[in-house]
Amino acid sequence: MTGVSVADWSLAVIALAFAAAVIALVPALLQIRRTAMRAEAVLASVDGALPGLVRDLEALIKQLNRTTDTVASLAASVERLEKLSTSAVRRVEGVLETIGHAARDVLLPSLASVAGLVSVLREGVELVRPRKDRRRDGE
Repeated sequence: MTGVSVADWSLAVIALAFAAAVIALVPALLQIRRTAMRAEAVLASVDGALPGLVRDLEALIKQLNRTTDTVASLAASVERLEKLSTSAVRRVEGVLETIGHAARDVLLPSLASVAGLVSVLREGVELVRPRKDRRRDGE
């Protein structure tokens, strides 16, 4: 051998490996730097837009709360209307029942009395003034 020892070869291989690693590491570090810059730009964009988004979200929440209150108020109104309509139906049913009782208890007996009276009057008139057909039959 020419005087190069194994240690020298080992150091040379290690140096070449280190140089190759550094050369391979440089593009990776540059890509990491570009990625970090993009991430910083995205973060700045989000940081600029976030307060507006939060304000919009708070406004939407307030509107949703008002809508919920309105719906609750409408539900209460519908419930009151249902109770009032039920009460009105019961009252109308009571009035109809009263009218039915009155018709059955007062009007029908009165009509029956009037019909009986008309029948009696008709019989009385026929007795006093007989029909012409009866006169011919009886003669």
